[in-house]
Amino acid sequence: MVKFAVLLIAATSAFCGIATASNCKHGLYYCGHGLLHKGNYYQDISSSLRAAGQPSDDAHVNDSLFFCQGDDDVPFVSYCAQGCQDGGSGKSDHC
Repeated sequence: MVKFAVLLIAATSAFCGIATASNCKHGLYYCGHGLLHKGNYYQDISSSLRAAGQPSDDAHVNDSLFFCQGDDDVPFVSYCAQGCQDGGSGKSDHC
């Protein structure tokens, strides 16, 4: 019975980990805050901002627009000074 409980916990933990993290959809634009909700994109966002000569403060991390070229390839597109807007499921975000 203990073995079954351990297996059940391990299987549940593995499934939950898979269900909570996802990659951006290639070819769509994402707000930084949207990428952060999708998965572990903080380092990718910070690197893209630095490469574009942009600050990496909270406003630029959350309200900048990024293009999903690949799972870990999200180059900076622009900073949305008035806030970045969620375009909805399956659609690009925008300023």
